[in-house]
Amino acid sequence: MKMEWNAGGWFGGQLGGTAWILVAAVLSTVREVSMGGVLLGLFLVPNGVGYLFWRTRRWSCYAATQWLIGLMGTCGLLAVYVLDRGSLWLEIQTGGSVSAQSGYFIVGGVFALMMLVFYVRFGRRAGDSAS
Repeated sequence: MKMEWNAGGWFGGQLGGTAWILVAAVLSTVREVSMGGVLLGLFLVPNGVGYLFWRTRRWSCYAATQWLIGLMGTCGLLAVYVLDRGSLWLEIQTGGSVSAQSGYFIVGGVFALMMLVFYVRFGRRAGDSAS
């Protein structure tokens, strides 16, 4: 099966994978403006790159998706790091708390699993699978 470009899937996945960073940026800005700015940058980087991938479509949809997932995961891990080092990771959470160590595991694990699922579903050539 070949992966096809689709605006709803592309931008929905892109924004859905980074929306939490934007929320963290807004909540952090109230407490420390510079940290909010860094987090806003970590939100804008994958979204800007994703927009460029969409606009140019120089790569296959699958290759662009894999790069974007990797970039979103990296920016997500950096966001956890910035919040943890700035002592705002636990402060901006409401309704319960997740440790920074768990945050690294969750963000890294989710994006690694997404890359694996996309590889299994779209990345293998037709002759490479047994089915």
